[in-house]
Amino acid sequence: MGENKVLPFDTELGFTALPKAVCQFYVRHPKFNPSAERLYRYLLSRFNANYGYAFPSWNSIVRETALSKGTVSAGLVALEELGLINRFNHNNGGDFSNKIYTFNKPIENEAEFMMRFEKEIAELSGKKRPKGGKKKEGSSIIEIV
Repeated sequence: MGENKVLPFDTELGFTALPKAVCQFYVRHPKFNPSAERLYRYLLSRFNANYGYAFPSWNSIVRETALSKGTVSAGLVALEELGLINRFNHNNGGDFSNKIYTFNKPIENEAEFMMRFEKEIAELSGKKRPKGGKKKEGSSIIEIV
C-alpha cells in the first residue's frame, strides 16, 4: 500500500489544513467572510503544539495576512463569536505583552451548527442587499425580483 498523501504534490514548506466542518458549514455564516477565513487559516498556521496556542504579534498578523488593522480586528471578533478561537492577554514579564490564541473544535454536525447559528445567519443575510437588488433608472428606483 502506498503512502497516504494529503496533497497531490510535495511541498517543502508544509501546509495548513482547515477542518472540513469549517469549509462546509461556517462558510455559510456571513461573519465568516474570506478575510475571516484567511485570518483563521493564518492563526492555525502559527499554532505551536509545544505551547498549545498561537502567539503572533499584532504587527505580524497584519503584515503576513495583508489585511488592514480594521479587517483583522473585525475578523478576530467574528472568529470568537463563531466559537472558533479564544483570545487571552499574555504578559511576557516586561513592557512587552501580546495576545495568545487558542482554538476550539468546530461544530461538525450540520443540524447542530444550524441550531446554533440559523437565526443569526437569517438576520445577517437579510440585512445584506443582493448585488443588483435595486437599480436606479432615471429618478425612480426599480426593484428587481
